[in-house]
Amino acid sequence: MGEPPAPPLFFAVPAPEELRRQAARVQDDLRRALGPVRFPPLEGLHVTLAFLGPADPGRLPGLLDLAAAATAGCRGFTLRSAGLGGFPRPARARILWLGFDPQPALEALAQGLREALEARSVPFDSKPFQAHLTLARFREPVDLAQIPFAPVESVSFPVDRFGLWQSERTPRGSRYRSLGDLLLGAGSRQSCT
Repeated sequence: MGEPPAPPLFFAVPAPEELRRQAARVQDDLRRALGPVRFPPLEGLHVTLAFLGPADPGRLPGLLDLAAAATAGCRGFTLRSAGLGGFPRPARARILWLGFDPQPALEALAQGLREALEARSVPFDSKPFQAHLTLARFREPVDLAQIPFAPVESVSFPVDRFGLWQSERTPRGSRYRSLGDLLLGAGSRQSCT
C-alpha cells in the first residue's frame, strides 16, 4: 500500500471571534430548520485566498517565503461581512456562505498570491476569487429562501494577517490547522492594489 496523499493546503485569512459567533447563530438556525447538516468547525472558519490542494510538506518553507515576498508591500485593511448566499445559487444551494462587501485590498492580496504561485508553477485552484466564509454544506440542494434565518448583522474587522493552512480529514469532518501566519505590513504606506 502506498503512502496516503498529502493533505490539502491553502492560504487564508482567519475569521475573528465575532464573526465565528455570528456563524454559530446561523448554524443553529440551520439545525432547527433542516436537522443534520455538515458544518465546518467554527474555530477554523476562514476566507480562502488560494487553494493549493495536496502539496508535499517539504514545500512548506518555500510556500511561506513565496507568499511573504508576494505580499511584502501590502498593509492591513478592514473587511465587512455582507450577508448570506449559496453556491451554485441560493435557490439550489449545496454550500451556504457568508459574503463580504467588496474590498480592493483583499482582492489584490488574493491576486498577488495567485500570480506569485503561477509564476513559480505552483498548482492552485484557478476559479475566480470570491470572498466568503463557508458556513454549511448540504448533501442535497436547498432553497435558502425557505430557511427562517435570524437577521445577519454586518461585522467589520481588521485584517492584519493571513496564513498557510492545512485541511485534515477526520471521521467527524475536516479540521483546519494553521501552518504559519504572515503579517501584513503595518508600516507599509500602500495596500496591495
